Parts: sequence; structure tokens; C-alpha cells
Amino acid sequence: MKAFVWHESNSPLHGLNPLAKLAACLFATAVVSTAAEPFTPACVMLLSLSVTRYLGHVPWSVLLRPMIFGLLAGFGLFWTYSIFYVGPGQGWLYGATMAARLLAILSASGLFVLTTDPSQFVRSLIHQAHVSPRIAYAVFAAYRFVPLQEVEFETIRAAHQMRGGVHRRGPLNRLEETIGYAIPLLASSVRKGERVALAMESRGFGALPQRTYYRQTTLGRTDLYFTIACLLAFGLIFASRFL
Repeated sequence: MKAFVWHESNSPLHGLNPLAKLAACLFATAVVSTAAEPFTPACVMLLSLSVTRYLGHVPWSVLLRPMIFGLLAGFGLFWTYSIFYVGPGQGWLYGATMAARLLAILSASGLFVLTTDPSQFVRSLIHQAHVSPRIAYAVFAAYRFVPLQEVEFETIRAAHQMRGGVHRRGPLNRLEETIGYAIPLLASSVRKGERVALAMESRGFGALPQRTYYRQTTLGRTDLYFTIACLLAFGLIFASRFL
């Protein structure tokens, strides 16, 4: 099971070091966060979607699926700021800017999430960012628990349904139903965490200052060219607001 269902493909974007793609996302976020009009975030969004689609070979159906949530949330931001905004300028313009910011950051995040293998990202954090293996693998274990918890929740829900303990009306019944889900999920998470910790200890994880790796990640020229290209592209978008 792949955490957060990254789209597996043999594309130029998939072959890049995850830290190079993470840097591109940070560049996009910095440009979007300083925008005071919707044009700049819209350009960042279109550029991120185009790069993910054509360099990452991610189908439009997979790429635009998370954008549906962004559109709903963006619409909520737009009408909220349009009605209640009391600062300088027009409320609808500020609302459109906030909605465009959300969509731009979501599309830039998709560039990283949809084209990055989580295990490769952890290795790049250790090899290039020099993050401690204890911290990196702990983050990776938590990352992998997310889809497993979804499966566990469906199992608990099916067990409750077999006993007739779901879809009961009333706030007290709903609260009881929620607690009935939360306690088994918490117990399952604690058990999984203990098993992972025991497995790592039994294999001598962290016993030696140096360790070997079956797969290595590197930063090559392609990663450098991609980072420079993203920096120039987002820099031009940032400079265009002053023209």
C-alpha cells in the first residue's frame, strides 16, 4: 500500500531527487504567500499543474482530483472575505487572492506528493539533508500508518455495523459511536507503534554511528538544473507584478 497514493511512473519528475522537488514547492509557496492579487497565484498554479502533468506523466484525472477539495475550500474563502472583509481595498479581490493562494499551494504540493516515493524521500533526508536516521525513519513509520489506519477504521466500522451499532440517531448516540471508533483506533496505533519499536531494536537500529544502505540517493546535474529553472520561473512570476 502506497502512503497517500503517490502516482508511480517512470517520468523525468519521478527521477529527480525529492529535495529538489521540495525546494520547488518552497519557492512556489514563498511567491504565493507574498502575493496581494490573484494573478500571481494563478500563474503559479498553472505552472505547477503543467509541470506535474507533462514532466511527471500524471493523468489529469489523478492530478485534478485533490483540486476539487481546493475549489470548495477556495469558494468558502472567497465569499467569506467578500462579505466580512473590512480592510483596505475591495473584499471580493482579497477573497479571490486568498482562494487563488490556496489552489496554488495545493497544486505545488501535488507536484511533490504525486511524484515522490515516500521511502525515497526519507533516504534523501538522511543522505543529503543529514537528518538523523532515528528521526527520518520515525517520520516514515508515522507516514505509513496513515493508510493502515484507514483500513483499520473500516474494519472497526464493519464490526460495529455487524452488531447494529452504527447510524443511530441522536447526539448522544453519535458521541458514543465516535468514542467506539476512537478507542480501538488508539489501541491499535499503540500496538503498531510498539511492534515497530521492537522490530527496530531487535535489528540493532541505531546501535552503530554509521550504517549502510541498499539504495542511495544523490543530487545530480538534473536536480540542479530543475531547481534553477524553478527558481527562475517563479522569480519571473514574482517580478511580473512590478511591471
